Amino acid sequence: MKRRSFIATTAAATLGTQVLGNVPLHAYSPVRLMDTLADDDRVLIVIQMFGGNDGLNTIIPAEDPEYYKIRPNLSIPQAVAKKVLSRIYMHPALDPAGTYNLRMMMEDGRLAVIQGVGYENPNLSHFRSTDIWLSGFNSSDPNKRLIEGWLGRYWAHRIQGFPETLPDHPTAVQIGGTLSMLLQSQRGDIGIALTDPDAFFRLGQGLSPDMQPLPEDSRYSKEFNFVRLVAEQSDRYSTVIKDAFDSGKNTVKYADNGFVRQMQLVARLISGGLRSKVFMVYLGGFDTHVNQQNEDYEGLHPFLLESLSTGIGQFMQDALAQGFADRVVGMTVSEFGRRPYENGSWGTDHGAGSVQLVWGNGVKAGVYGNNPNLSDLTSNGDLRYQWDYRRVYADVMETWFGGTPDDTESVLEERLLPIGIFQRPSSVSDAFAGRQQLNIRAYPNPVTSTATLEWEQTVPASIKVELYAMDGRYVETVYKGRVQPGMMRLPVQPSQSGAYICNVVVNGVSNQVPIRVLH
Repeated sequence: MKRRSFIATTAAATLGTQVLGNVPLHAYSPVRLMDTLADDDRVLIVIQMFGGNDGLNTIIPAEDPEYYKIRPNLSIPQAVAKKVLSRIYMHPALDPAGTYNLRMMMEDGRLAVIQGVGYENPNLSHFRSTDIWLSGFNSSDPNKRLIEGWLGRYWAHRIQGFPETLPDHPTAVQIGGTLSMLLQSQRGDIGIALTDPDAFFRLGQGLSPDMQPLPEDSRYSKEFNFVRLVAEQSDRYSTVIKDAFDSGKNTVKYADNGFVRQMQLVARLISGGLRSKVFMVYLGGFDTHVNQQNEDYEGLHPFLLESLSTGIGQFMQDALAQGFADRVVGMTVSEFGRRPYENGSWGTDHGAGSVQLVWGNGVKAGVYGNNPNLSDLTSNGDLRYQWDYRRVYADVMETWFGGTPDDTESVLEERLLPIGIFQRPSSVSDAFAGRQQLNIRAYPNPVTSTATLEWEQTVPASIKVELYAMDGRYVETVYKGRVQPGMMRLPVQPSQSGAYICNVVVNGVSNQVPIRVLH
């Protein structure tokens, strides 16, 4: 591609999106992090499990007789399921022999299992529900266009000068395919999609423009200068990706599996010094209407679960060996779960409420939520959701990436309470003196009128107390201000009956206290 031709054919572009051959290029700039901190190297890996993963056969309710009644052919016997830490049962495919895997990660404190993730009025269309999950907007209204992702909006909001200013390294990298909606925003798409770093390098070479910037005294010149910068960065990104790939390494022998190879490439790029904040990988095939599993508990779904467990486990082993494990967390997303009842074709149909896995050294490992109540299904015969999926997103933005509740509200157009899955990175914790986890009690509880929050405050503190509904939606701010050491007593008086969560934030540390109101 001629440099002048590239500039001429893209001069009217207004978004940071170009195509190099058949590889779309998207870019964004250095982040504005918290004022008290310098830039850091925290990374998020998003694993999209397309098709709708069967949560009931991922984390097995092996002690519930109803499970075996509604799944006479597809259920996993309690004796076959892998019991982990005397708390949960996993599908045996999640414990492949001879490799570090999700079962081992759970035992090592590196895996969080979130039961019953979903949203209100679930949409059972693959495409619409995928758009809902990737956009962060819970809307089944077909007239509402979902065209940008929650991570795209978040980083476009956090980046100084985006999209005019572009970075030295791409902030988001998707392995394979065309760029996902997850990494798009109305201000510009914010990542690169690549499969082969060598091919990407060849496509990107020679795009640096040989024309100087124009004075920005017109809309045309501003657009011209932006496209010129994209072309220059395209050339630079091709070199950056190639250099990271050549400099990086893998210390683990990865399985010969397409998904596992994606994880291997991510590990090598991180090892080689690529300073991207988000990586996205893909595992398809979960639309298991027919022949989901064989009588010997093998088949399509077990193969996919084994691939998932092997890929995450071997990546984690590689990250531990190379010393970047503390920097990286990952999470799975899937557009919906499957129906509790098996169908007549040794499969399951589109359902709601499923399991989400969040993993890495930076997670608070454990099980969040309860096994689904198979005797209390929705009117549509689906599982009831326990956690709004957007509360995980809020946790990523506020805890892992150091954002604020205002950032979450701006991105999701609603204030939501993070679940509390992630550990605040040590660099953040060290930057704030006086942080402490408190023993806060609410009394009386249940309450008929006014409850009192009580705790001992040992250091001066900035305090914010917010009330949320049990689904994580913001209700009101109860108190905000600074206090001196002493015994704290704050009244809370919800106006309606129901279950609530008081989120008490003291010097940046969140303490969640449930209360029940009976009027």
